[in-house]
Amino acid sequence: MRTLLLLLALATPAAAEGPIGAAEFEDLVTGRTLTYGAPGQEPYGIEHYYPNRRVTWAFLGSDECREGTWREEPTATGPAICFEYQDDLGPQCWHVYREGDDLRAEFIGEGGPSVLYQLEEPEGGLVCGGVGV
Repeated sequence: MRTLLLLLALATPAAAEGPIGAAEFEDLVTGRTLTYGAPGQEPYGIEHYYPNRRVTWAFLGSDECREGTWREEPTATGPAICFEYQDDLGPQCWHVYREGDDLRAEFIGEGGPSVLYQLEEPEGGLVCGGVGV
């Protein structure tokens, strides 16, 4: 019986682990600039993470940036990371999972599920209004 339980535990994929909370997310992203995209597609967005849970977001190819903040919100299936940006309609919440050194985020809310993956940490960083972040 113990062998069967051990085999079942080893066969469980890492993605079955629950979403990460604010402390782990903060440790992974603060001071970094990351690109995000949907599975099998080129990155479409870039975000810089500052101390004190502040962020700057832009769509790739645009130098128009949106400033925001993030926080943790509890959900029935684990902690969510929720972002609020200036001039936005409200929080955008995601379950964020750690996959090795990378992140996978699943959107929570209207419009159905969407999944984004952290794709890279670009050398050029984020440019807003012609000025690098």
